[in-house]
Amino acid sequence: MAEGLPRFCIFGDSHYACLKQAEVQGLVDVSGVDLEYWGHVGGRFRFLRVRDGAIHPTDEFTAMRFAKFNAKGRTFLPAADFDVILVMGARVYVWPLFKRVLTLLSAGPLLSEGLQRRILTDDLRRLQGYQLARGLAADGTARILLAPTAYATENAPQLARAFPPEVAVLIAERVPGFWRILEAVAAEDGITLLRQPEQTVVDGIFTGVEYAVDDHLRKQDFEHHNAAFGAAVLSQVMPIVRGVATGGRARGLAAGPCPRQDGQEGEA
Repeated sequence: MAEGLPRFCIFGDSHYACLKQAEVQGLVDVSGVDLEYWGHVGGRFRFLRVRDGAIHPTDEFTAMRFAKFNAKGRTFLPAADFDVILVMGARVYVWPLFKRVLTLLSAGPLLSEGLQRRILTDDLRRLQGYQLARGLAADGTARILLAPTAYATENAPQLARAFPPEVAVLIAERVPGFWRILEAVAAEDGITLLRQPEQTVVDGIFTGVEYAVDDHLRKQDFEHHNAAFGAAVLSQVMPIVRGVATGGRARGLAAGPCPRQDGQEGEA
């Protein structure tokens, strides 16, 4: 462990690959932190649970798959080992939540602000990846950031059809308010929710084609994104992480005795 540096973990599903690519390609400066990655493809997420301030796989096969992609071979992820954890993607899809409320709004004026908030709140808290982030945050030892899975790449035919004109016309006016609701809900749960970087968004609900993975049309991969997208996300995140070095621990980050997996004693 790099002594004195903020301890930072990026945890996620396949969507965290764009962050690793951004680091490897030198598109973003990640110096000044002790950085680890812990994650695997989203299909294994159904075998993860939060217990005693840590994310634990429920079977040995899943534990070994996650350990394979971690430099320290971690088989579980304790919040107490880190100052900041970024939950990246993790099957937290917000666009279907937005689509549901937009569709209801397009049908008439009967959906109150309170009901909109309730629908978005309940739907967010129902997502497994969000529940994992919430469980880490409840431990109180690390600051938890959550970057939901990005919008699909623009011109994805199947998703374009999901937003007919009567729904699409509401996006610009309503979606920013939906984000504010999700941010407030996450804050109640001890999570800092990060909006998708504004420069990557097209038509309010899609991601620009310049952030698509290579050959995305042939692959029909409108979901994953490239290193430039990863750099945009990390550019939001790194100032927060570096801020821990000067003020984070004084605010109570990593401040309680908890099970660890880094060979260090719990901090008093």
